[in-house]
Amino acid sequence: MYNLRRLCKILPGVGYSRTRWMASQHKRRPHPGSLPPDRMDQLRSDIFERRQELSSAEWTEVRQSLVEGYKHINGHNVDAVILGVCSEPRQLPLAKNYVEFLRSRGSKPNAATLGRLLRVYNAAYHERPLSKEEQDEILQICRTLQAEHETLDANSCEHVIHGLVATDGEHWQGALSLLDMMKVTSTPTLAAYSALVEKAFCAEKSDQELSWRLLEEMATARKPPKCEVYLALLNRLAKETTQLPVQLRRLLEFLERYEILVSKRVAERLQELAQQVPHLLQANCTGLGPLGKCQSCQQHLQPVAISDEQFRRLSECFLERVLIRRDVFQRSTPEEVNRFKKYVEKTAPYDCVIDGLNVAYSTGTKKSPQQLAKLVATVVRHFRDQDKRVLVLGREHMRNWSKQAIHYVQSNASLFLTNNLSHDDPFLLYATLRSGRDTDFFSRDLMRSHAFHLGPELKPIFRRWQQEHQFSLVTQTQTGQIIVKEPIRHRLCVHEVAGTWHVPYCEVYTVHPTDSFEVPASWLCLKLKEPTPLETRGKAKS
Repeated sequence: MYNLRRLCKILPGVGYSRTRWMASQHKRRPHPGSLPPDRMDQLRSDIFERRQELSSAEWTEVRQSLVEGYKHINGHNVDAVILGVCSEPRQLPLAKNYVEFLRSRGSKPNAATLGRLLRVYNAAYHERPLSKEEQDEILQICRTLQAEHETLDANSCEHVIHGLVATDGEHWQGALSLLDMMKVTSTPTLAAYSALVEKAFCAEKSDQELSWRLLEEMATARKPPKCEVYLALLNRLAKETTQLPVQLRRLLEFLERYEILVSKRVAERLQELAQQVPHLLQANCTGLGPLGKCQSCQQHLQPVAISDEQFRRLSECFLERVLIRRDVFQRSTPEEVNRFKKYVEKTAPYDCVIDGLNVAYSTGTKKSPQQLAKLVATVVRHFRDQDKRVLVLGREHMRNWSKQAIHYVQSNASLFLTNNLSHDDPFLLYATLRSGRDTDFFSRDLMRSHAFHLGPELKPIFRRWQQEHQFSLVTQTQTGQIIVKEPIRHRLCVHEVAGTWHVPYCEVYTVHPTDSFEVPASWLCLKLKEPTPLETRGKAKS
C-alpha cells in the first residue's frame, strides 16, 4: 500500500495543528478545483502520476486532507478538485478509479465531478483512439447528466460537449443542442465552440457548412479559434486533396476577414501540406523588407489604405454609433458635443489631431505640470516643423500648466479644452475623420471599444484606417527630443497580392491577441494552384 504518511507532508492540516491564516490571505479565494501550484504539482507527481488506482483508504485520506487543509475545498467540491488534478490523458484509469471509489461507498458523483471525468476522457481521446467500452461509458455519463437536469448549466453543457465529441458515429451532433442551451444564459465558451468545430471538420461524416457557420459565430463573438480547429481542417484536406484549393482559399479569406493571426503549428502544417501536394500548393517561409516587400516573391504587400467609399461610410457612421452613444454623454453633455462640432466646422481641416493628455502622460504620470506641458508643446513642434495644421484636444485643467508651453501650443495649433470629466477619444476621432482622408492623429490609445461599437462590418475598415493614420510617442530622450512611432502603411493580416497569399503567424496561440500595429516577424508566402483536368479525372476514377 502507498505510504499514507507522505500525504501529511504534501497536504496541510493532517496530523498537526495549523496556524490560523490571516484574513487578508482569503480576500481572493482560489477558484474551486485549483490548488496552490507547488502543492498541486507535488500531489500530482508524488501520488497521481505514479498510480493507476488507489485503495479506498488512500482515497479517503486524500479527500480528508484536502478538505481539512484548504478553506476553499469542502465536501461538495472536493471530488471535482481531485478529478481536476487527475486531468492528464494517461490519468484516465485513475480518474475512473476515483469515481468507482465514490460509488462503492454509496456516494453519487455530482454533475461537476462527472463533468470533470468527461474532460479527462476528452484529453485521452486527443492522444489515442478510445475503445468502444470507453465511448459507451462517455455516452452513459452524458445520458445521466441530461436525464437528471432538464436544462443544464453552461459548465455542464461544456463538459457534455467535450464528452460527445470524443465518441464515434453521429453522437457528437447531439452537442449542437447543448451549444444552443448555453446561449440561453451566456455566450458559449471558446473551448465549447472549438471542440465542436474541430469535430465537425474531422468526423467521418464531416459537416463543412456547420464548421464554417460556427467559425463565423466564434469570430463575431471575438473568440479566436484554437489551433486544433485549423489543424483539423488541414488534416482533412490532406486526405481529400481535391477539396484543397476551395477549402484552403475559404480558410484564408476567413483569416483575412477577421484579421486572425495563426500560430507556428498551423504554419508548419501548411508547409507539410505543400510538400505533400506541390501540384496544388506552394509554401515558403519569408520575411518582409522595411517597406513591406516579401523576400520570397518580391511583391509589395497590399497598402492598408481604405477606399473613398469605405472612408465615407466610416465618417458618416462614426457620429451616430460612437460620438453620441449614451455612455459618451455620461462623461460629457450634448451642449459640449455641439460646441465641439461647431469648433471643428470653423477651424477644420487639420493635418493632425493630438490627444494632449495622452501625450502628456505617455512617458509617466509623476511629472510636474511644467514637464507635461513642455512635452505636448514638443509634439506640436514636431508637426509644425513639417508645416502641418494641428488641433490639440485637452482638458480645462491644462490651463493651469506652464504658461509658456501652453502659449506655444495656442500660437502654433488650434486648442480645444473639454470639461474635466469628458471622454477625449470620440472627440479626437471625430475631428480626424471630419478633416478628410489624409488627416492623421496622435495617441497611444488602441481605441478597442470604439472599433467594437462600430460593428462587425465597419470594425475592420476602422482598424485599417487607424493603422494608416495613427502616430504615437515612443519615448523622449534626455536631451528633450522625441521618438515618434509612425504608421505602417502595408497590411499586417492575411491577404492576397497578385494571386499569392501572404500569411503572418506568431509563435504560440493566444486567446487575446494584441491590437497594436506591430509587424509580425514570421510570414508564409502561399500560392494555390488549381488541379489540372487530367488530375481531377484521375481522382474521380479512383
